[in-house]
This record gives sequence, C-alpha cells and structure tokens, in this order.
Amino acid sequence: MAITALAPAISRSKQKVIERSSEVALRLVPKIDIDKRADQKVFILFLTGIGALGLVTLLFINTLLAQDAFKLSKLQLEARLLTDQREAYIRQLDRISSPMALAAAATEMGMKPSTNPVFLNLDEPLVPTAEAVAGGSIG
Repeated sequence: MAITALAPAISRSKQKVIERSSEVALRLVPKIDIDKRADQKVFILFLTGIGALGLVTLLFINTLLAQDAFKLSKLQLEARLLTDQREAYIRQLDRISSPMALAAAATEMGMKPSTNPVFLNLDEPLVPTAEAVAGGSIG
C-alpha cells in the first residue's frame, strides 16, 4: 500500500476535523435565549431595588444620627450654662457667708462684738452652781 493510496482518506479526515472543530468552537459560546435575557433583567432589577432600598435605609439612619447629634450639642450647651450658674451661686454664697459679711450683717441688726470671748470646753461636765441656780441662768 502506497502513501498516495491513503491521500483521499487523509484529505477527508482533515475536512471532518475542520468541521468538528468549528462546531466545537461554536458550542463554547452558548446560545442566549430571550427567556434567559428576561430572567437576567428581572435579576438585575431585583439587585438594583435591593441596593436602592439599602441606600434609603442608610440615609434614614444617618438622618436620625444627625438629629441626635444636634440634641447632644444642645444638651451640652445647657449643661455648660447650668455649671456656670451653679458656680455663680457658690461664689455669691461664699461672699455672703464670709466672716466680714457676717460681722457687717450682725452690726446692722444691732448686735455688738464680744469683748471677752469665752470658749466652750466640751470635755468638762457642765454642773450648775448654787449661785447660777438662784440667779436663774446656767453659766
């Protein structure tokens, strides 16, 4: 058998290989039906809707947080004002209750300063004397 006798068979095999390879190459890219495109559109619309809903939710949460931030700043300002007012009251109370202010108020009411101050000793028992009982005062 000569090689030339096999030549028609080889040429037929080449044609079959070429036909089959083109069929295989065309099968690699699937055919897209109209139904599949419609399914893809529905899926894309669904994903778009979910994304839009998520964005609206984030906007709503952000708005609520911003309102809380305004309330917080207002409350902090109010707390500062109340602290300042409290400090003013404390300064006024210190001024009124100072020894000089108390002495001036006592003098204004007609009280006189003591010339001989007596200190109370709580360690000694207080026993009234006979003269103090007769005089009506405990001294």
